[in-house]
Amino acid sequence: MFGLRKKWQAALCTTLVLTLSLEGIPADAKQEGERRGNIQIEADKGLALDKLSSKKRESELVVIQLSGPVREEWKEELEDIGVTLGDYIPDFAFIAKMEDEQVRREVEDLSFVEDVMAFTPKSKVSSELRFSGGNRERVEVAVIGFNQRVDMYRAMTEMNEDQAIRDIQTPEDAPHISIAKMDQETIEQVIKSDDVIAVVPVPENKLHNDVAATIIHSDKLASTGYTGKGQIVGVADTGLDTGKLQTMHPDFKGQIEKLISLGRSNDASDVHGHGTHVAGSIVGTGEASDGQYKGTAPGAKLVFHSIENAKGKLNTDVETILQEAYEEGARIHSNSWGTNDKGEYSLSSLLFDRFLWEHPDMTVLIAAGNDGEKGYKTIGSPATAKNVIAVGATENVRPTLGKTSDKADDVWVSSSRGLTDDGRLKPDIVAPGTAILSTRSSLAPSKHFYKRFNEHYAYMNGTSMATPILAGGVAQIREFLQEEGEKNPSGALVKAMLLTSADNLDEDMREQGFGRANLEQAIETNYKDEKDGIRTREKVTYQVKVSDDSKPLAITLAWTDYPAAIVAKRALVNDLNLKVTTPSGEKLNGNDFFEAPYNDEVDNLNNVEQVWITEPEEGTYTVTVEGYNIPKGPQPFALATTGKWQKTDDEEEEEEEEEEKPPVVDKEPARTGKLTKKQKSMEYLIRVNEPGDLELSVEWEEDANIDLYVYNSRSHELAAATSTDNPEQLTVNLEKSGLYNIRVVLTDGKQAKYRLYMKKPGK
Repeated sequence: MFGLRKKWQAALCTTLVLTLSLEGIPADAKQEGERRGNIQIEADKGLALDKLSSKKRESELVVIQLSGPVREEWKEELEDIGVTLGDYIPDFAFIAKMEDEQVRREVEDLSFVEDVMAFTPKSKVSSELRFSGGNRERVEVAVIGFNQRVDMYRAMTEMNEDQAIRDIQTPEDAPHISIAKMDQETIEQVIKSDDVIAVVPVPENKLHNDVAATIIHSDKLASTGYTGKGQIVGVADTGLDTGKLQTMHPDFKGQIEKLISLGRSNDASDVHGHGTHVAGSIVGTGEASDGQYKGTAPGAKLVFHSIENAKGKLNTDVETILQEAYEEGARIHSNSWGTNDKGEYSLSSLLFDRFLWEHPDMTVLIAAGNDGEKGYKTIGSPATAKNVIAVGATENVRPTLGKTSDKADDVWVSSSRGLTDDGRLKPDIVAPGTAILSTRSSLAPSKHFYKRFNEHYAYMNGTSMATPILAGGVAQIREFLQEEGEKNPSGALVKAMLLTSADNLDEDMREQGFGRANLEQAIETNYKDEKDGIRTREKVTYQVKVSDDSKPLAITLAWTDYPAAIVAKRALVNDLNLKVTTPSGEKLNGNDFFEAPYNDEVDNLNNVEQVWITEPEEGTYTVTVEGYNIPKGPQPFALATTGKWQKTDDEEEEEEEEEEKPPVVDKEPARTGKLTKKQKSMEYLIRVNEPGDLELSVEWEEDANIDLYVYNSRSHELAAATSTDNPEQLTVNLEKSGLYNIRVVLTDGKQAKYRLYMKKPGK
């Protein structure tokens, strides 16, 4: 199976580097160790908001402090007496509107209300906009309304009688947010409005490349069977080669679902080179290299927004970019840009979180940034968003290209570090990002690349390069999930699978996140995508069985959280807790793995929690997901584990009923392909969730013959069908769940277009 695992390695970098496979790890690879970082996961209790006053003032806006985790009946009671609830503020508070003093007195008398405080204008302004003296320079800001029913464009227009506010714009899908230019005096007037809860700067986003390189040698990726087929990936970047389909780079022929010009009207060309390089890392077919230099998901299609304007700056209209990509079918989006704002939860972070809360089946990946040499807390927004996958970079193994490409297990020195400004763990994960070879724009000068390879390809370096490599991997995972019956997998599920299966590099988690991505291990995880969700004080319990104590046990809980109030000092809104009890009775809390005991801290910062045990004891683990505080519920979630779910009595009864039904091979082919004298065989990696009979059938039209083989994970042949029948059929009893390899081989004839059907055990 070593060769097969090398093919899975090709899915995330190169068959030469071998950084993601389970075997073939370089000789200097670090061994498994305990989590490093000594990171505080439990923030001090208290109101995460500045500049409040208990003094009454002539304003409808207040902050209502509740006595504990928010219950639905408390919210209903407040609304019944005339309170309009707005954004949630940790811990246990809401920005709210009250029409008169009578309502305030009734609220203060409620048993679950601790305090009612004035929401002062100074609380609404970002510290960056608190000028000293009378600054008359206009700056671009975002003005955020009390709730999504506020027409902020109309409100801003009414405030602008003296024309002091310029260039007012409001996104169509976010009418409560306006972008405008104004000076200090005008800002001070705007924040007095009861329709306004925040005024924050608009980030100036930049590319996250560092001009250097990895070779994406995916020539054998297709033979795994997972190439991103059926997936559409969105990318927003500088441009795409010539910007015209007729003269586009050969590797994008037939790959572009939609090309949208956002930065320059009717011009999607790439004079920089960044966007073409990024896109090729995902969907490039390798046409210009005879299939040698492919992207990680050549079976996927691309929706591309060209966002570089005529001045070389980026037009990062998050709402428009994501909405248009989503409408074109994209459920994965890769973004290799951001701003170096030292871990801040910015307007861009808020907009990404808002979109993903409303579209939970979308997975967004964002480059962490390249400021790692400046130390910790250098991750930039929007990688600080809760619901995205923030991607850092590891080194490749191409020592001829420099010292930053010679150690596969090292995090790249320039990869931006966590934590975020409010103490959350970012980046989430790392992937190879140095020495990346990908498609080269024909319009970009050589000085924009670390090294020119030839007229079609060039080397670049950065978290910008790591992000699309992993985005292609996500396309493969989604293809796998859909094949397994998860027709609309959540972004939280994809994140949970990736983080559960990541290789621990024994680096500080502020550098490596949960580890380096490992696609093969990702599809080996067992998972649950719980879309109904839970509320405060509700809990769900599962059981996980461990029968192999030689491998670490990881159990990961992930959820797509409600967007934070941008004025809050902590971003987490809905707080779930992961609790695990070992077979011997030891209690473990999610993310409390830095220092023993592992159950004395409860994470109230992150929307990912993991229990990670280096040497697990064999037996059954009890896993509990608890809704500690869900002010904006219900809250869906996803779980993934390297263990196996213990079946309940109800599930066993359902299986017995299924066994009574006659087995039927799927009517639609699981795989199709073409065999020739040059390409005589194809291999497909499949995952089987339970023991039982695997039924296979392959048919073709031509005058030819095809044989079928099944191998286990150690490349041992389990069964073969080598007759001259058409269709060729094979049934093999698999003694355990796991990964298997199916091989179709042309044994006679010039060529054969085949259709492979299969029925897995339990289906």
